[in-house]
Amino acid sequence: MSTSISRRRFLHHSAAFAGILTACSPSLSVPQTRKRPLNLLFLMCDQYRPDAFRRFGDANAITPVLDSLAASGVSFRQTYCSTPICVASRNSILTGRYSHSTGVVSNGYRANRKQLSFAQVLRAKGYKTACFGKLHTPGRADLDWDVYDEGRERPKGNVPEGAVLLETGLSTDGRVPIGAPDPYPEKETMEWRAKENTIAFMKENRDRPWLLQCSFKKPHPPFQPPLRCWDMIDRSRLAVPRYPENNLADANPRYWESMKRRGMDHLTDEQVRDGMQGYYGNIAFCDQLFGEVLKTVDDLGIRENTLLVFTADHGEMLHDHGLWTKMVFFDPAVRVPLFMRLPGVLPAGRQTTGLVEHVDLFPTIMDLLGFETPPSVQGRSLVPLATGKTEKHRAVARSEFPNVGKSRRGGYDPTMMQFDGRYKLVDNGPDIVPELYDTKIDPHETTNLSRRADQRERVQRMLAELRAWVKKDAVPLQSRKGGGEE
Repeated sequence: MSTSISRRRFLHHSAAFAGILTACSPSLSVPQTRKRPLNLLFLMCDQYRPDAFRRFGDANAITPVLDSLAASGVSFRQTYCSTPICVASRNSILTGRYSHSTGVVSNGYRANRKQLSFAQVLRAKGYKTACFGKLHTPGRADLDWDVYDEGRERPKGNVPEGAVLLETGLSTDGRVPIGAPDPYPEKETMEWRAKENTIAFMKENRDRPWLLQCSFKKPHPPFQPPLRCWDMIDRSRLAVPRYPENNLADANPRYWESMKRRGMDHLTDEQVRDGMQGYYGNIAFCDQLFGEVLKTVDDLGIRENTLLVFTADHGEMLHDHGLWTKMVFFDPAVRVPLFMRLPGVLPAGRQTTGLVEHVDLFPTIMDLLGFETPPSVQGRSLVPLATGKTEKHRAVARSEFPNVGKSRRGGYDPTMMQFDGRYKLVDNGPDIVPELYDTKIDPHETTNLSRRADQRERVQRMLAELRAWVKKDAVPLQSRKGGGEE
């Protein structure tokens, strides 16, 4: 679907925000000495593991472009998504509000049209806004984007003889592989079209300020990269994650039950390697396409005038703990990559381990582009952390996800996570034992300490803090558009 939205229609829908937008005067925290407003190029992937970069030690990741981007800007190494599921996370990023404060708590929910996005703010300030590729904030595209083209996830037509076409959801009955080469030409993928549209948009709008979101579905399943990217991955180096047989015995039962429903509770090593090869091949493909986008930025001479952000909506377990996909609070699923580049303002090559949440993106963008953050935003600007004025941003990072089944009865009954940089607590609700991990001595989160007497006070305090947090600024759940929580 391709949509071009009129300015008159946008202003009609945005009338409720007129007072807020008028009050958004230029920020004073970042000097604005450029002759024209900054552009914002927002690069995004879906289901990208937080450390899946050669620069950060993952030998399977072929990521020269994203490694170079990280080297030329700031890497926020402990960034957490507001919720480890696509639609809810993307709505949270867009509005700078937690899931319980948007009413969009999982997939299957419509976006909240009553809440202000950073795209709306910039659009009202005269920016031309466009999103190419996966958006996944259903019901508000006309509010945020002058131009929106998601494109098909995959081509239509007959599958070539002998080829495998995997389902979008990750599951297997023992006969279907988890990963395989894509049977269709790469120029027919969503990612290729998003890249081409992004490049064309930058060339066509070089003389005006713009917000441009280039958003890939990959490396999200299906784990089917083009054959050349599949072949780039050295299968012999793919180490199958090993974990104790009972490693989830004291965790939320839904973790393993989800794998059983998907038929992924008894995978062979070769099936796991299929999935890993497909996943890393998807990453290699994304990296190459981003390379073309960033080359265009340089060719147009707009690097110095473009704020560049790269992140993902959530991570991917990739067989850690025996789990796949997301929807859990282990770090591979709930922690995300975040890089920012703005020459002359953000230091090149800086890495910080200060705790960051996705809701902090909105106010940071406003700060760097020279606008005040609207009062509806719950995040805090990362500029002091990014520029080295401080090494600590938050005392804790939090995330949430519906307590599957219970949240379908009209209310919201969440599971939640709180992480203070060392201890991670997972609140599984009143009927399931919480999880507490000491990541300093147990970085892979394998030993639940919540039943230990010497941790009782910590557990009770963190539970109380989480349960108070989720009630603050809560709004009714949005209407459902069909589809389940997974």
